[in-house]
Amino acid sequence: MEKYLNVIKESGAKLTNPRKKVLHNLFTANKPLTLQEIHQNCSRVDFASVYRTIKLFTEINLVEEITFADNKTRYELVSKLHHHHIICSSCGEISQLPICLLSEIESFTNYKITKHILEFMGLCPSCQN
Repeated sequence: MEKYLNVIKESGAKLTNPRKKVLHNLFTANKPLTLQEIHQNCSRVDFASVYRTIKLFTEINLVEEITFADNKTRYELVSKLHHHHIICSSCGEISQLPICLLSEIESFTNYKITKHILEFMGLCPSCQN
């Protein structure tokens, strides 16, 4: 978490308690979160502060915005490990997939891919039962 704190400090932004709480919430999350989910998990931080903090974190490239097929915008910390997500179409559970087929697709098409979004939908093990 220290590297994320350093990004905030290096940007010149103040490291306020609401910003620390939002950062901790994103750091401990195992999936991308909506603004509402972040707000619910940050006690004593008003929604406007969560919104402004996420906006700042996005501007300083600390957080990335992800919009899945359900049209809900979610946020997660920028990671060095490139990954994709799989979403349960029944309960909404989101899991990370630490794999990418980018190099195979580039080889097959001879394209130099500069940006891509890959999302999988399906039924999680719990919803299959």
